[in-house]
Amino acid sequence: MRQLAGMAGFDADQTEALVTAATEASANVIRRDDDAPGDCLLGLSGDIGPTALTLEIIDHGLPFEPTDGDDAIGPGDGEGCALDWSLVHAATDEVRWTNLGKAGMQLRIVKYRPQSDVTEQMPAADLTPFHDAAPLAPEQAYTVRRMRPDEAIAVSQCIYRAYGYSYPNEDVYFPDRIVHLNETGELASIVAVGESGEIVGHYALERPGLGPVAESGQVVVNPAHRGRKIMERMRVFLEEEAERIGLKGVYGLAVTAHVFSQRSDEAFGCKVCGVWLGCAPRTVNFKKIVGEPLPQRGSCMLYYKPIAQVGASPVHLPPQHRAMLERIYAHLDAPVELHDPSAGHAARLPRSSIRVDEVGSDTAAEVRRALADLVTMSAAEVVYLQLPLAQEGTVHLCTAAEKDGFFFCALGPSFANDGDALVLQYLNAPLDPSLLQIASPFGVEIRDYAAAERARVGSYSANRG
Repeated sequence: MRQLAGMAGFDADQTEALVTAATEASANVIRRDDDAPGDCLLGLSGDIGPTALTLEIIDHGLPFEPTDGDDAIGPGDGEGCALDWSLVHAATDEVRWTNLGKAGMQLRIVKYRPQSDVTEQMPAADLTPFHDAAPLAPEQAYTVRRMRPDEAIAVSQCIYRAYGYSYPNEDVYFPDRIVHLNETGELASIVAVGESGEIVGHYALERPGLGPVAESGQVVVNPAHRGRKIMERMRVFLEEEAERIGLKGVYGLAVTAHVFSQRSDEAFGCKVCGVWLGCAPRTVNFKKIVGEPLPQRGSCMLYYKPIAQVGASPVHLPPQHRAMLERIYAHLDAPVELHDPSAGHAARLPRSSIRVDEVGSDTAAEVRRALADLVTMSAAEVVYLQLPLAQEGTVHLCTAAEKDGFFFCALGPSFANDGDALVLQYLNAPLDPSLLQIASPFGVEIRDYAAAERARVGSYSANRG
């Protein structure tokens, strides 16, 4: 780990912190396997990518619950075997356990490589914030197209000048990350270019994990060039790009602090299909942001627009949500093929999220463990759970997840690998739904339904506990 960290460009303090994290994690695995029958393999894999150093530790020993906290004694302290997460989180940017079944448990540790953000790459004069009262630029022709790699710094500059450090996705402030994500396809940046070659607007498709749908976001237009349909032109190009890529649809998360972005999505033909309650922290999670906290966690409305023509989706709807899900399908004008659950079926079981790709007999326990990991390791107040509606086991898995505090929030068209997804969420923070500003009357119904489900599930969980 010390050699990898040095090759990746980390300084001495960062390197030693990473070594401590890797040592703690490895020692934890070794101690757990002391009582295992026979020899156990410990796999270590390191990768230095363009933006991050990744270490994977594969444990082929005794199965275990990563969040077992019977005792939290660190390495060398004797009997303890629980991982000291504080040491790992202090040194890293991402930590994730994955159960590989018979292939063991995998701990993935990610640390972003040292990079300079846009404020360290440009003079202060080029980072002056935009002002809505700025005089309009001369009338001119604009070109809308995909971003070129050498324009990433101008995109970061444009976003910084519009948002400061308040934009929630910090990737936009690092030009090297923007270039890398566009190269991998996880981001498709659309830019508007003035006659002088200046980048005056940006719009993007975000595809982490390269799924069949993408989020539209990272929108900015220089105020000096507003009122000229630049955002609309970028949106048209963005949807054409989504079709060229082969996406099934595009979704957007419109804030509820005001209704302008919701109305913008509706103007583009998007329709509301869910609500993300408390999805944004009261303060933006970026190390340099300083500002007044919001009165509560921020929420968003989920909007969706199909790009490709798809046939009827086969779905198994949990009875407790069938009426609302059917209404959302009707609102989306989406054809569905409804399946009733078979009697006696025994199957059980994104911001922080858990995605179920295949429902099995042990999935409910795995979801429960993953929720505990996120709450314990990352202090997550909000966790989203995506369940595949094409699989009959989702009917029972939904009920099991509700016993652990998950509640309905959305229908995710084409969110799952095999079709649509039911999206539930866990929220461990106070939130007053009445404070959300919602443009669509049907969006208000979805908000009220989610709020009522949260109350129902909360009562159910309390009674069960």
